Amino acid sequence: MQIGTRLLPGPEAVAEPAANGTLLAIVPIPGTATSLAIVGYPVSNETLPRQDPDIGAGSDEARVTVAGLLLDHEQRQVWVDGEEVSLTFQEFELLAFLTAHPATVFSRAELAARVWQRDLFADSRTVDVHVSRLRHKLGPRYGGCLVTEYRVGYQFRPA
Repeated sequence: MQIGTRLLPGPEAVAEPAANGTLLAIVPIPGTATSLAIVGYPVSNETLPRQDPDIGAGSDEARVTVAGLLLDHEQRQVWVDGEEVSLTFQEFELLAFLTAHPATVFSRAELAARVWQRDLFADSRTVDVHVSRLRHKLGPRYGGCLVTEYRVGYQFRPA
């Protein structure tokens, strides 16, 4: 499926990105006669968490800010509208993971595996309990950003 691309004529057919995309790389796929075109597109900053400009990009110590919600990975602290919120280790890990992947839905099993590196039984309610506690601690304004996708899982959707 090609969305927003067109094939260029020549010895090799190469996909050219749509006007707003940038061709980043053409990578040969081993064992085939085809290549993969990697295209970058601009993303609105309104839907992504911001990193604190005083801390280097990609740093594990970055502060993630979404409106009045601030996560400081170095200090492992969370502030809601300027007031510190006390979270357990697992609550902080879950919130940090979800805010790092806004608008992406994760199943309970994916969250357990990716956040806590462990497998949960299919009927386990561990993730549900942690999300419920986070919603309560973050209050109605930011707790509402932890959205349940019925019969799928959870996502962080900034207001």
